[in-house]
Amino acid sequence: MDQQKLKFNQQNNMKNLILLVTIGSTLFACSPKTSEVVKLQRTTIMTPSADLAQGFELYQSNCGGCHELKNELDYSKEQWQVILPKMAKEAHLDAKQEKSISNYVYWRINQK
Repeated sequence: MDQQKLKFNQQNNMKNLILLVTIGSTLFACSPKTSEVVKLQRTTIMTPSADLAQGFELYQSNCGGCHELKNELDYSKEQWQVILPKMAKEAHLDAKQEKSISNYVYWRINQK
């Protein structure tokens, strides 16, 4: 009888161990494989108006949220006229937000 209890307990312990390993493995397998690190380089730019300041904030938060922020001065106005509509659509920005970012970017280009 004691042998049977011992064997039953060993089998029960083994089943519990297998169950725990299975649950642990499943949780580990379902966890995210990588973590995304987003580097935002926050800067301060003095703008002459609230609209330009808002465009700057939208530029940093929306554009910098997906990829490294581009230096506005690295592109011409004509290049930005192609880039901004595509990126605004990707970021699901409305026309007012896109216009605000455009105003900011074009103002920065004119600061050269």
